[in-house]
Amino acid sequence: MSRTMQEQYRFWKHSNGTIYIVWNERVELTSGNFHTQTRRISTGTTDWKTAEKFRSQFIARLDNLAPSVEPTIGYLLDCYRHEHGPKTRSIETIDFHIKALRPFFGDLLPSHISNKLLERYAEQHRHNSNGTILRQLGTLRAALRYAAGNRWISNIPTFKMPVRKPPPRDLWLTREQVALLLEKAKASHLKLFILLAVSTAARSGAILDLTWSQIDFKSRLIDFGAGHGNKRRAIVPMNDDVYNALMTARELAQTDNVIEFNGRRIKSVKGSFWQLCSDCGIKASPHVLRHTAATWLVMDGVSLREVEDFSAIAKPWLSRFMANIRRII
Repeated sequence: MSRTMQEQYRFWKHSNGTIYIVWNERVELTSGNFHTQTRRISTGTTDWKTAEKFRSQFIARLDNLAPSVEPTIGYLLDCYRHEHGPKTRSIETIDFHIKALRPFFGDLLPSHISNKLLERYAEQHRHNSNGTILRQLGTLRAALRYAAGNRWISNIPTFKMPVRKPPPRDLWLTREQVALLLEKAKASHLKLFILLAVSTAARSGAILDLTWSQIDFKSRLIDFGAGHGNKRRAIVPMNDDVYNALMTARELAQTDNVIEFNGRRIKSVKGSFWQLCSDCGIKASPHVLRHTAATWLVMDGVSLREVEDFSAIAKPWLSRFMANIRRII
């Protein structure tokens, strides 16, 4: 335990020998002002060693206060969102799922979870695809696991998903379709995004997070940096089109981010990309560009194993990869 915590939660010994923990709390008054109030809690012992152990456990509980009664699912969803959400790939996605879950589950308790209840939820949301329902209930299950890990609930309700997992979509674009998107894209940031996506097979988040310090123009390499968790994003070479486009964008850059618009970082290109696809008569999302790049590489003779594992530059097939990637556009 740090010296700061020892000073904040200090010991005081009563005249009867009982050792107490004493600390100060800032309390808000009805007038809106604040005053400091001294609080204390008995360790229940006169032995200093036992008191020190009690204080350590007391401080540990301060960072993980369990609700006094069984919490509602709405409460647990909020805790999951605010504590764990910022560490995930997209907190916006969690917000979207919680918005759908709250009206149905918000006032219920974890002990109310049953397969029948989930079937009712799926029935009420049958206007959504099976994939959407599964992702929403996946967020619910993750929130319950997070709650159990923090001892807010004693058991994780086990349940069976009420709908089947949809088959994977093998959607990818032809070179002619990508060329059309690049031709019709009016915004320079959207055109650069598309070019990077089909030339590197990087995820949208990695491209939008990309900064100029991660680009080595001398070696013609793009380092997409650290991923989420223990994953490492790829380091990939630039083809001539990407190199020239990045050189032009660098001269006009107003921020540290490669993908920017009017001097501001771009958080998402979904809206502008969907509108562009609609104008071109193409059905696709930004993520399809990643599938497209991978599909083109496989069609050019790169094995699936190699396509899945180009997270490091020291690969014997790197030169072949560069030769293939130059033929993407």
